Amino acid sequence: MPDEKKEKGLKTNTVVLMISVAFFFDALQALLTFIFMGWLVGIFAALTFYVWFRTHEISFMKPKRLFAFGGASVAEIIPFVSALPAWTAAVSYLALQSKIQEVIPGADITKLDIMKR
Repeated sequence: MPDEKKEKGLKTNTVVLMISVAFFFDALQALLTFIFMGWLVGIFAALTFYVWFRTHEISFMKPKRLFAFGGASVAEIIPFVSALPAWTAAVSYLALQSKIQEVIPGADITKLDIMKR
């Protein structure tokens, strides 16, 4: 039986799927916020994305990742603030940051000078 090596990091289709699922969770949470049940979706979203990132060997022990994930978790518990798309923003940041690290080691998505042209 040959050794099968698992690739670290996220593939492009996984990033797109993660962001789509985050958008679904945010939309569902926005609908349920008005009957004060949005926090329940937040718990499932946090568990889903934590397990999903950890299965791809992405750690949350870096301060920026911990702040993004923790900030989204806290924001989604607060009533009426949970209607904002915090999961979509956090997962987009975390997934794209991980993806750009594969392409350009040491790069930071928040420091790219895309708009200066």
